[in-house]
Amino acid sequence: MNGRSDARLWFDNRFRSASASHSLYCFPFAGGSSAYYADWVHGFTGSVELVPVLLPGRGVRMSEPPATDLGLLADEIAEVIAAEPTEVLLFGHSMGAILAFEVSRRLSGQVRPVRHLFVTGRPAPTIVRPLSPVSDLPRPEFIQMLREYGAAEPAIFEHQDLLDVLMPMMRADFGMIERYRCRPGPPLSCPISAWCGDSDPEVPTATMRPWADQTAGEFRLSVLPGGHFFLNENHAEVIRAVHAASRQPRPQLPTRSS
Repeated sequence: MNGRSDARLWFDNRFRSASASHSLYCFPFAGGSSAYYADWVHGFTGSVELVPVLLPGRGVRMSEPPATDLGLLADEIAEVIAAEPTEVLLFGHSMGAILAFEVSRRLSGQVRPVRHLFVTGRPAPTIVRPLSPVSDLPRPEFIQMLREYGAAEPAIFEHQDLLDVLMPMMRADFGMIERYRCRPGPPLSCPISAWCGDSDPEVPTATMRPWADQTAGEFRLSVLPGGHFFLNENHAEVIRAVHAASRQPRPQLPTRSS
C-alpha cells in the first residue's frame, strides 16, 4: 500500500474500536474538517465506530495542498476504505454528501459495498450547486459569503492571520464543488437516508427528494428545524439512524430480468 493509500493518512483513528463491526466514515462540508465530528464520539460506544475523514489542506494535513478534483479525491478515499475490514457506512454534510456519494459509487463494485449512505444539507447530485461561482470572489465578498454560509466559527473572522492560512483550502473546496457534475451511472444498491433543514435557503426540501433516484434500495427523507447547519442541534437523530441501520440485515435486491 502506497503512502497516499494509508489509512493513517486519511482517517482520524482516535475513536476506533476493536469490537466494532461497522464503521461510519464522516466527510466534512466545504471549509470544514474532521474535527467537526469529534463531539459525536459519545454516540458511538457499541458495534459502530466513528471514523472522521481527514482531507488534505486542513487539520493535521494542513501542509498539503487542498484537493481540487472531487472525482480524484473520491478515487483515493474509496481505495483506502475498500481495504477496511468492517461494514461500511458513509455520512456527509453539504460538500461531504457529494463526496460520500461518489465514494459509494466507486465502492459499489467491490466485494464489500457500502451498507448505507447518509446525506444532509445538499441537493441531489444531479442538481448543480452553488448557483453561481463563489470561489474566486474578492476577499471581502468571499469572507461575507462564508459568514452567511456558517462554515466557520465567528471568532475566526476576527483573526486575519488565521484566515490567511485557511483561505486557500476554503477557496479550493468551493471551487471543487462548483466544477462537480454528476456523471450518469447505475443507482446505488444501498439505502439512502437524507435530512435537510426547514429554513435552509440553499437546500429547499424539493431539491433533496431526487436523492431517491440515486438508489435502487430504500430512500428516506426527513426535514428538521434549522438552516444549513441544522445538524449542529440535530446530530443525535442522525446517530440514532446510523445505529438502526447497522442492525438491519443487508437488503437483498430483486434480480432484474434482461
